[in-house]
Formats: sequence, C-alpha cells, structure tokens
Amino acid sequence: MKEYLLLLRGGIPVSKKTEAENKAEMQAWGAYMGKLAQSGSFVGGLPLVSGGKVVSASGTTTEPVTSSKEGIVGGYLIIKADSLESATALAKDCPHITNEGNIEVREIAPMPAM
Repeated sequence: MKEYLLLLRGGIPVSKKTEAENKAEMQAWGAYMGKLAQSGSFVGGLPLVSGGKVVSASGTTTEPVTSSKEGIVGGYLIIKADSLESATALAKDCPHITNEGNIEVREIAPMPAM
C-alpha cells in the first residue's frame, strides 16, 4: 500500500455554524475516522491552527490569503491506499466535503535510501 496526503481546504468555520451543526459534524468525523482506522487506512492527521507563516527565499510573510478559490489548508490526513483512485474514494466519504470544503489527494513519495 502507498501513503497519500489529504489536504483539507476551505469549509465553513465552526464559528459560523450552530452548536447542533458542529455536534453533528463531529459525530460524522468520529464515524469517518473510525472507519479509516478499522480498515487499516488511517496513518495520522490533525486540524491546523490558523495564523501561520510562509517562508521563502524572499522572506517570511503571514499565512496565505484565506479568500483564495481553493480555501486555506485547515488540516490534513495521511492514509494508506492501493492507488490514487482508492485514496480519492476514501476522501469522497470525508465529512469535510459536506462542510463545503475540498480535499487535495496526493501520493507521498518514499524517501530514497541514503
């Protein structure tokens, strides 16, 4: 199996939803994560705190603009799957999709032996 990174972008912020909506979303996340763990697909992942920095050769700036078309990266998951298609199918079940977010699915390249 290969490992894949799921970058969770956009979505409706917690502060813009009702308590009942947030509770339902957390239950959906629990079910989704449980399904990934049960199948042996879950490797890791966490939400990200806003307010980061971008470091480049030209200097350091604050976190990217949150109004971009794709949305700011709010979290990530690392999963195991047989193929990009299988990883994409797992991503389609993620509650982040129903929260008006999108998910970028990328294969993680193994590090070559030194």
